[in-house]
Amino acid sequence: MSQKVRINGVKHTGASVFLGVDRCGNPCWTRNPERVMVWLCDGWRARFNQRREQRTRNVPVKDDATGEVVDWVKEPLGGPDVPELISDREARLQCSWMAGIPAPILSSTDRIENTEWFAGLKRRKTIGGRIPGFKSRHRGLGFVCWRNASRSGNAIFHKTGRKSDVVVITGMNPKRWVKPGEKAHWRIIVHVRVGQEIRPYTSVHVDWTHRSLVFVNMPLPLPRTGDGAIGLDRGCVHTLASSDGTFEDMPKPSKAELKRLKYLQRRMARQDHVNEARSGRTAKFVSKRRRKTLSRFNALQGRIVRRRNDWIEKTTTRLAQKNILIAMEDLDVKAMTRRPKPKPDPAKPGQYLHNGAKAKAESPKDGLASTGVAVAVVAVAVVVLAAGAIALAILGKRK
Repeated sequence: MSQKVRINGVKHTGASVFLGVDRCGNPCWTRNPERVMVWLCDGWRARFNQRREQRTRNVPVKDDATGEVVDWVKEPLGGPDVPELISDREARLQCSWMAGIPAPILSSTDRIENTEWFAGLKRRKTIGGRIPGFKSRHRGLGFVCWRNASRSGNAIFHKTGRKSDVVVITGMNPKRWVKPGEKAHWRIIVHVRVGQEIRPYTSVHVDWTHRSLVFVNMPLPLPRTGDGAIGLDRGCVHTLASSDGTFEDMPKPSKAELKRLKYLQRRMARQDHVNEARSGRTAKFVSKRRRKTLSRFNALQGRIVRRRNDWIEKTTTRLAQKNILIAMEDLDVKAMTRRPKPKPDPAKPGQYLHNGAKAKAESPKDGLASTGVAVAVVAVAVVVLAAGAIALAILGKRK
């Protein structure tokens, strides 16, 4: 599992960072470390979207007369007139504001975009959803930087104290855009607070919106505490029922939290209605009050989701540590929650027979939806434990 730390602050040393050319053709430099971090996030997101717009999606071709779909054609996400993908070097030449962004940051977009795209397609095939889209500035600022242990170094971790460390990101202004009287090289020192030893990592993920940094590294093998076997059953009333007679229940939001969520949803609906009546449909995204209500709703909803995910991770880890065999029934959850088809009454046209829809609607579906995720994570935890055991065995043989 990757290691996540908190960013306490950033510091700039070295030459002034070249940010590009303004509308009048004047070069812009800065020594403000926070402005440099936003600039790195913008450059990484722009390069990511340049790669994402090359991906294709199926667009229906409809008949002009009947309006029915007669064929499907592939069209890039950026539109039919999207230009061909250019290299990082050409992107630096065409966009002057990207000229000084370090290569480990721009090159990371290729791997990250490819991984996220195919992961999104797989998720869409299994649980549904939309095709992965573009990165938006309003959804958060961040970037990824590969660790480069060369002489200049990039994303290098240095320990400065018991719990205070730094991550150094280096860069160089193009020779053409070096500020007179200064050198070309600059460094951004990210001060982080750590609570454990940082293991060898391959890259760092910076979330500048939430001031966090993630070291991407291999997970440690979990110690096994037992060698038992257990059977799990998914239920509606209880999330998990084990073969030893115990029940596991996933934490649900309290009545006060549900009441608060419902209040915030209704408040946003009223604000949208008022804003659309005043200044059109797009006004709801400009309203400060609406954004404030949305942030409160997202904070409460996020707390509920994190509580549920915490229970899933802890429960599945405990089950995988105590048991070497976990048996589960292969239930068709999708069919169990599917809406029954109506049964027409052949003797009475226009009327329908009893199909059990009422009884199925009264059964709680939250347990089925949550346990599907929980059991899937159990399988992942078992695979992680097995991989850790194999890795320990290999290391033991090497020694």
